[in-house]
Amino acid sequence: MKKKKKKLKIYRVLALILVIITVFAVGTLTYFNVLPYKYLVPGVVVLAFIIFFIVCMLCRKTKNYVKIISVLLTIIIMGVEIAGINYAFGTITFFNKIFDIGVRTETYGVYVLDDSKYEKVKDLDNKKISVYSPSDKAIEKLNKEISFKEKDYDNIDEAVTSVLDKDNDAIYVNSGLMEIYKESYDKAKKLRLVGSYDITMKSNNKLKSVKVTEKPFAVYLSGIDTSGRVNKSARSDVNLLAVVNPVEGKVLIVSIPRDYYVTLASKGAKDKLTHAGIYGVLESANTVGKLLDTDVNYYARVNFTSFVKIIDALGGIEVNVDRPDYRYNDSIDCGSNTICEQNSQRQFGTKMIYIKPGKQTLSGEKALAYARNRHQFAGGDNARGKHQSQIIEGVINKAISPAILTKYNKLLSSLQNGVMTNIEQKDITDLVNMQLDKNIKWQIESISLTGLDSYDTTYSTGGLKAYVMKPDEKSIANAKIKISEIMKTE
Repeated sequence: MKKKKKKLKIYRVLALILVIITVFAVGTLTYFNVLPYKYLVPGVVVLAFIIFFIVCMLCRKTKNYVKIISVLLTIIIMGVEIAGINYAFGTITFFNKIFDIGVRTETYGVYVLDDSKYEKVKDLDNKKISVYSPSDKAIEKLNKEISFKEKDYDNIDEAVTSVLDKDNDAIYVNSGLMEIYKESYDKAKKLRLVGSYDITMKSNNKLKSVKVTEKPFAVYLSGIDTSGRVNKSARSDVNLLAVVNPVEGKVLIVSIPRDYYVTLASKGAKDKLTHAGIYGVLESANTVGKLLDTDVNYYARVNFTSFVKIIDALGGIEVNVDRPDYRYNDSIDCGSNTICEQNSQRQFGTKMIYIKPGKQTLSGEKALAYARNRHQFAGGDNARGKHQSQIIEGVINKAISPAILTKYNKLLSSLQNGVMTNIEQKDITDLVNMQLDKNIKWQIESISLTGLDSYDTTYSTGGLKAYVMKPDEKSIANAKIKISEIMKTE
């Protein structure tokens, strides 16, 4: 008798644990709004009946086989509920990790003549250093390591020349600006980096937000060709504006060439669009908004390493690959009608990526190679912009398919360390719930801004000339019309 009472007590404790976990699971899913009420409410009602039945069977005297079935059901339900709790907390943790908290990292480098005796920054103690466009924090950080005689310059070319002419011993400059300068002027290759410093800067991540399930909105999408932290100031090699109308189920993707000659939003000066990223992703977003006369509500930034992982996590994407017009170059023979491009680690040779034209499923590496390639197409940057739009369209189509649920954990893992956005967690879950609730068949249209090759002065090179793409005003006017149509609400 005592043994039976003890067993019954254990069953009642198990029933209590089941009820506690169930209440916690339902509360978690409701609080975090990770499921539409259309599915949550009926599910809770059905679950409540099942739990009530199991609890009754566990707490009352019943036959042994009934108890065994009740215990098995209890274990299964608790397992599912714990998985649901992990899903909810994992999702929220993921959103917190990718949300832009308003901090960016700028890297400043100390450069000396390649044939100089200086091997490290400390060797420059009490030496003359030319400085171009520094932040106060950057100067403060260098001052903590050495004492130096500072000479400020308004032009990076003058600052570099002062070192080449040995008027100064080194130059201290934003590493991103130095890379830009090196691309256009070979004399900068006579300089050697002896030390660098990461400077953490506060940045504004605020744009004009909207109710994303009820109002049209625009998202600036930036792809940066760097590894490591995605909040690091860097040039944006992929620039897209996605204009979304959630009511009509329409998406317009506007691709903008990286070298487009634009007016920087906060500087009021002409530069390449790619250079805007040096001053933060918000600068790029606002510059694109100014170019297209539209409010950019949100931004998302991804590095190329994560881009590859995302597409692989999706199981690849469907793309109709264009036929190339040329070979890669004289030294690399891709074969007949084949696109070839360096891989995500910028490796050639046996690591080269080869893609045949036609409709196919592209892996992450192949999708990145296709998005990068411009040398084999007569359209150059214009063709590359079209290909980038194709890639994004393929990602959207794959991401809204029901099959995404089976790849959920792998997708979150691929996104965590290489994506940054200012879209709030609530807005993302609202959009996901809307898609689950309504199963919207999105109409996606892609267009590309075009232009002509040219050379002109750019802000980031201190007014020196560099290769740019002069905008085709007709393509911009056409994009503005299409954006206006998507943004219309009844």
